Amino acid sequence: MASDFTPFKGRTVSAPATTRLLKRFAKSVHIAEIHEREVKSFEAIEFIVFVDGSLLESQMFHGLRLKAYAPALEERSRHFADDGWLEQPVTAEPTS
Repeated sequence: MASDFTPFKGRTVSAPATTRLLKRFAKSVHIAEIHEREVKSFEAIEFIVFVDGSLLESQMFHGLRLKAYAPALEERSRHFADDGWLEQPVTAEPTS
């Protein structure tokens, strides 16, 4: 007998948080991007790093860690620059 139980039934659906492209780096034929996502439900901010479209790293900052966001983002960008990646101009609009 099939069950009608579903863990998602009755849960509210929230819209995905908007992300925006912060930085883009290029090295040879490779592209790295750092995106930013703000989470409104519990006041958090996250940066997400992709290389050639694949997730490399994600760090979320909330509460007392919010003040560590800017230095961590700058350090991540510096890692790319130190490894020979060249920063490219960014003109993208926010995405969902």
